[in-house]
Amino acid sequence: MKAKTRENTLFVAGVLALYVLMVFGIYLMPGDLPSELVRENGAVENLSAGGYFFFCLILLYLNLTGTVRTGPAPGLFVLLLGLRELDFHERFTTMGMFKIKFFLSPEVPWPEKMVVTLLIVGLLAYGVVYVRKILPGWKKALLDARPWAVSVVCGVSCALVSKLVLDGNSGMIAFLLPVLENPRVLSGIMEECLELFIPVFFIMALIQYIAFDKNDRFHTV
Repeated sequence: MKAKTRENTLFVAGVLALYVLMVFGIYLMPGDLPSELVRENGAVENLSAGGYFFFCLILLYLNLTGTVRTGPAPGLFVLLLGLRELDFHERFTTMGMFKIKFFLSPEVPWPEKMVVTLLIVGLLAYGVVYVRKILPGWKKALLDARPWAVSVVCGVSCALVSKLVLDGNSGMIAFLLPVLENPRVLSGIMEECLELFIPVFFIMALIQYIAFDKNDRFHTV
């Protein structure tokens, strides 16, 4: 158990070091290159979306070959994350469906609001059922310090920190690092790079599961 914990700690520390190197590597690039790399639909964002789709392809391949047996939930939710990264949630509706304004604005037709509401409620209900079913096995794997379970935690943590802490919070960066010339750019780099590591951790979880826990039963909805 101690050996597993040490390996997991080294793994997370290594990824964290890679993240820091990536952030400051981009930040120190000349001219407008840092802003161009992390802009909307820029290279880093497209890499993030590609990572989600790559995860779905790997998962599909593993199911087709019988290496793992999962239901549609893992692939579906990760696919939705990839589509959101490409702003698909804004392309087929009057405005972004995840904004409160979408449900309050008179510019959005009522039928559109109803369809989106049913869609979101359905996805949330399916997500709750899925999480309740896998939670006992996942908690046991995490307590046993299984690498794939740790990677899943890291991926979810990246998503939460990115949205709840870094999203549009350049003021915090300016306060913590007052010597920076452009904290807004660094904040954007930190957010986009952290979002890139979400699919990276999920892909790592699949690889680690196949490499170390392929004899375990891992069922999802």
